[in-house]
Amino acid sequence: MISPLDETWRSLLDDVARERKWPTSSEVKRLASNVRALSSAYNDGAQAPAARARSADALGARLLFSFPRDVPKGAAAVRELVSAGLLRIPDDRPLRILDVGAGLGAMTWGVARALAGVGQTGAIEAFLVDEDPMAIELAARIFKRRAGEGDIRITARCTSGTVDDAAARTDATFDLVIAGQLLSELHRDRPDAERVSRHVDLVLSLLKRVREHGALVIVEPALRARTRHLHAVRDALVMPPRPGVTLFAPCLHAAACPMLTNPGDWCHEDLPVNLPPWLVDVARGAGLRWEGLTYSYLILRRDQVQLAGTLGPSQPDGMRLRVVSDLIVTKGKCEVFLCSEAGSLVRPARLDRAHSETNASFRSLVRGDLVTIRPFSERRIERETSVKRCSS
Repeated sequence: MISPLDETWRSLLDDVARERKWPTSSEVKRLASNVRALSSAYNDGAQAPAARARSADALGARLLFSFPRDVPKGAAAVRELVSAGLLRIPDDRPLRILDVGAGLGAMTWGVARALAGVGQTGAIEAFLVDEDPMAIELAARIFKRRAGEGDIRITARCTSGTVDDAAARTDATFDLVIAGQLLSELHRDRPDAERVSRHVDLVLSLLKRVREHGALVIVEPALRARTRHLHAVRDALVMPPRPGVTLFAPCLHAAACPMLTNPGDWCHEDLPVNLPPWLVDVARGAGLRWEGLTYSYLILRRDQVQLAGTLGPSQPDGMRLRVVSDLIVTKGKCEVFLCSEAGSLVRPARLDRAHSETNASFRSLVRGDLVTIRPFSERRIERETSVKRCSS
């Protein structure tokens, strides 16, 4: 379901770059220089977002580097909705998507790829809104040159406007509202508590645009400060519970986020999906990673459907958990941090001598996995312990 963009995408993006006399993916040195400058500017909180990403060089870097990097993030962020059958194209109409802060449209393309990857067919009707008119014009250009993904056709309406414009739409609802790398760019000059409050209000306004059985998906960078801000917004949205707000993923619980207890902790994804081969040298030249796909995300619904409920019934002596760290291997044992459906952060260890057929999968757990452990212990995986990956 989640894979790098292929050579057909490279050709399309290169053609759009040539039209504007921007460096193509083959002009590694020039493109890498622009990507490096864009990356540095995005991480410079002293500059306003508009000053960072709207120059010709920055837009070229976003087109040839950020877009191919971000499309798989959009696919990854909805994978649990897709696998649970909660995001699919209706038989009698297009799937309606509102992409807020859409930029070049990477999130919408990611959703289309996720659906095409499981063999869905039909049509998507996407409404993209971004306050940068040059970025949204590029998004429209990409949609004009490519009709869709697999057997899925996409009709896109690309509009220049603010986030408030998108949130204030009272004449339309959508099957999916997606906001990619948006919250971390808003109100960065405001105190933390005020930012959280403002972003809670924004999220609630976007959730009103979601149909009863639809979803709101928020995707953010995996950087610690930005992800912890998303955790804080999450807590403010679900504690205490609000009518019409259901936390679907990534959490298996709606208790306080345990990652906020320790300032050094944050929960994010790191999937084994690399940049396409034609961007590896560009990433190297820019001093950026090309291996792995990192992001953080939050999925909200209105219909009380939760990820835990799609995994089948819980067992009296078992616990369902999400892996929230890499495997930690030391002499004679391996261990991993897990976030439980009870809302606790635990770190069970399995001694090498306790390895068995029933717990063998513990040694291969990766960040983001969902597992059931029976019987459950917060500290130890015994020989008789069962460790099984969950599937919806």
